[in-house]
Amino acid sequence: MPDRDQPIIELSELRATDAGQAGPKLARLGELRSRGWQVPDGYVVTAAAFQACLTDRIRTRLHDLLADLPDDPDGLTEVSTAARDLLEDQALPQTVIRAIAAAHERLAQRTGAGDDLVVAVRSSAVAEDAATASFAGQFDTYLGIRGADDVLHNVRRCFSSLYTPRALVYRRRRGLAPADGGFAVGVLQLVEARSAGVLFTLDPASGARDRVVIEGSWGLGETVVAGLVTPDHWSVKKDSGRIRERHISDKRVQLVFDTHRSQAVEVGVPDELATQPCLTDDEVRYLCRRAAELEAIQGMPQDIEWAVHRGMDLPGSVFFLQHRPETTWGEVTGTDGPAFDPVEYALRTVFGVPRP
Repeated sequence: MPDRDQPIIELSELRATDAGQAGPKLARLGELRSRGWQVPDGYVVTAAAFQACLTDRIRTRLHDLLADLPDDPDGLTEVSTAARDLLEDQALPQTVIRAIAAAHERLAQRTGAGDDLVVAVRSSAVAEDAATASFAGQFDTYLGIRGADDVLHNVRRCFSSLYTPRALVYRRRRGLAPADGGFAVGVLQLVEARSAGVLFTLDPASGARDRVVIEGSWGLGETVVAGLVTPDHWSVKKDSGRIRERHISDKRVQLVFDTHRSQAVEVGVPDELATQPCLTDDEVRYLCRRAAELEAIQGMPQDIEWAVHRGMDLPGSVFFLQHRPETTWGEVTGTDGPAFDPVEYALRTVFGVPRP
């Protein structure tokens, strides 16, 4: 059992109960990986490491900066910039630096990538993606990072994103103190994505629980999340895997990792691919089935990020990058068909109990 007060925990050692040190997002990913799901390998810079970075001077300064947040956008941006600069200019403690360097070397060895290891550095707030609130998209993620030194730099940038204007406003609306909050950072091997996107285990437009809705595009999923493209769209019957709707878009931009520039870059999609679906029907049905299984395990609708690895075969090609409770509809039941019953689904598909 790993020491939960250490600055680093390997992702595979995390369980869902470790949300206090890793944030719910990374704790859930660790739980999935421990259950044998396809999740990128990696490690977590824990909330204990974040707290070790907050010297008395920084805590006092943050308290003074954030004690009375201005309402006007310019004033809020000024406060946010000062708070972020304070954290980004602060050197990490030597214990944290050494722990990250050692964890990064272990990851490079485990994956066999060596010096060519490319990672995503992802923020994970302790309060993020709770069942009643979501900070989704408010904190920073950096893609295509190479080497422990660049990881250290981007860990500090992720820490500082706890104080973006959007995050500060959201915390105030939720009644959360702006200067408080645990924070962790995940360092995960970057999936060489042929295509990526999001899915919901209900219809996000209507709340109908009898379907899975999948959206995706070519390359890394940030083009979908950030709205840079109109993604391909599928609506799939959850119990049967039947594709109800299919809308294929003209996708002219993709985000890929450029090995020569060592960064993720926007490039054009070849003409012959732009209007082709980014997923095969078999991949759509596989995503639907695994998403329904995950909803059954969690007992509530899920919002999931996925990627299909370039050059790998199904099912090993499909990676799950994140999942969180769907907080818009919650327990709302759709009117188009019966509501999906996760207990019945688990009994039938996992334990082999026939439908009554």
